[in-house]
Order: sequence, then structure tokens, then C-alpha cells
Amino acid sequence: MNIVIIDDEKMAVDVLSIMLKKLMQFSVCIKGTYTNAMDAFALLEKERVDVVFLDMEMIDIHGLHVAKKLLTRYPDLQIIFVTAHSQFAVDAFEIEATDYLLKPVRENRLLKALTKAQKICNQRLEIQPENEKLTMYAHTFGSFRLLDRHREIVKWRTRKVRELFLYLWFHKKRPLLNSVIMEELWPEAELERAGANLHTTIYQLRKILKENGSENPIELVNNHYQLNVEINSDYEDLMQLLEREHHDEQSIQHLLNYYEGDFLVEEEYPWATQMQLRLKQSVLHMLEMYVTRANQLNPLLKLNCLQKMLEVDEFNEQYMFLLLQFLIEQNKKQDCTQCYDMIQQKLQEELGVPVPDNINRIYAEYMMKV
Repeated sequence: MNIVIIDDEKMAVDVLSIMLKKLMQFSVCIKGTYTNAMDAFALLEKERVDVVFLDMEMIDIHGLHVAKKLLTRYPDLQIIFVTAHSQFAVDAFEIEATDYLLKPVRENRLLKALTKAQKICNQRLEIQPENEKLTMYAHTFGSFRLLDRHREIVKWRTRKVRELFLYLWFHKKRPLLNSVIMEELWPEAELERAGANLHTTIYQLRKILKENGSENPIELVNNHYQLNVEINSDYEDLMQLLEREHHDEQSIQHLLNYYEGDFLVEEEYPWATQMQLRLKQSVLHMLEMYVTRANQLNPLLKLNCLQKMLEVDEFNEQYMFLLLQFLIEQNKKQDCTQCYDMIQQKLQEELGVPVPDNINRIYAEYMMKV
């Protein structure tokens, strides 16, 4: 089993690593240990991991939030929580965690947890050959990646093959005239050269998709190309969320997990810009409506929403005010100071504009009280 350990206490990480290595009856490979949860995601992009041992209450982020984010990206990943607090057990098993260990971890409990995890891994290996209907999955928010049917990242021969795939996938509901594709992907090339580029790139893309189980992945009818592959994606999942009339904690958390960054932002495709802006505004509008209108919000979820809003629209003064106001309501003095310093840096140092009066006022009034 490939394992990752995430805990903000280095001693806890070291102790668990030692305990895992002592259990010689399991084939355990610790791929990485992290005291910062977000650092683990870079490894998971490149390495196949079976189990994550995850602390529940960390300084900067809650383990449940990390787990939901991990499972959204990697549905087959197993989570084993390791915590000093028992009150989150119900929440842990609601997201189908493999196990929930209390600190200090006892060897017999760790043994049971690994036995359960190994059994799940073995069951998945046994049914894998029969699972022919497992589809590819496209992550399109932030950094783009396409996962094949075995949840391995698809490697592209060239950037144009990747762009052609995305262009056909994005317009998959309608056939695209070859001249339209050539104009979009090779706008500077002469007609003959653009046609040759399209023909070569289509061939390479067909080859990749056929290797992943698609018999006729790209249809050509009357000079019109159309993608003929079943692919799930975070884009479609997010669109379904945006179309909902009412939202609860679970749907908002899903939205936060899906929207890791703007749509295809790192690819910088001109044809994706309009959708990128539309999705960005829709997400911000939904989060803004939720944090300002919903009653009795989960404080951690509200904080995550406000932070996401500022992450997406970093110079929005209204979002800055809402975040600072929330931290004041929670009486988090150190966080308030850090938030106010961030606001000053963004507005005064980067934009050269003064901090708004309403922000200065609520911050000054709070600091006088504490």
C-alpha cells in the first residue's frame, strides 16, 4: 500500500511513520509525510496513493475539509483519520472514511485499520478487470489533467493534441467544421499547413483515446469532427451545482472542492475565456448569496467560503470587509490582525488605494475592545 501521512505536528508524523514500518505483515510504502495539508496535493498529482492518514484538527485547516477535497479529486483514495478528538467520528464516516483512530494510536488499532484498508485495496484489484465501464475524468479548474479509466494521468504528445482534445470536448454536443477548428487552433498558419496540422493532431488524439478503450473516439462527417467519448468532469459537476435553486452545506462544500481555480486558467486558450469569466461570476454570486443570506452557518464552512471568494476576486473590498467582520465575530484577534495586514498590502501597496473607511472602523473598534 502506498501511504501518505498528514499531521501538523511533526512528532505525531514521526511516531506514526515508525509504527507503520514496524508492521512487517503489510507491504507499506510511505510516499510522503506532510505538516501542511496542501503540500500533499503536489505528490498526489504524480504518485498513486492508496491511503492517507489524516489529522482531524490542524491549525490552518480542518481535516474534514481536506478529506472532502481529496476524495473529490481521487474518489478511490482511502482516508484514515488520526485525531485526539472523538466528536468528529460521525462526520468522518459520513464521508466514508476507512477508519478513525484516536491519539495516542495503539498498535492493535493501527493493525485493524491497515487490515481493513488492505482488504479494500484487494477487493478493488479483483473487480478491476470487470469494470470496463469506468470512464475517464477531466479536471478543468485550475490545472488541467485528464485521468484514464484506471485513474492515471493521461500524457499528451504535444500541447496541440491536448488543446484539440479540450476544444472538441468542450463543444462535444455539436460537430465542428474542420476550417473552424483550424482557425481557432492554428490562426497564423496558411490553409494548407493548418490542414496538415489538424490531420496529424487528430491522428495522435485518436491514438491516445483508443489506447484508453474508445473504439471510435472522433467521428468525421462531411468535414465536421465530433468527440465520441464518455468523459466525466468537474466542469459538468459544477454546472449541475450552479443550476440548483437551493443549497445546503454539502452542495456548497462540493462547489468549494470543485472550484480549485478558474476554468482552464493555466492553458490560456482564447476560446475558453468567455466561459471562464461566466463560471467565475456564477461561483462568486452563489457563495456571496450563501454567506449573506443563509441562517446559522457552519463557522468553518463560512470561513472557507469567504476565503474562496477572496481567492477568486482578490481585490474585492466587499469580500475583504465580510471576511474581517466574520473574524471579529469569532473573536480571532491574531487572524483579524493578519487579515487587516493582508488588506493593507493588497490595496495600499499593490493598488495604491486607501483602505475603505468601513474596514478601518470595524478593525479599530475591535482592537480597542481586546
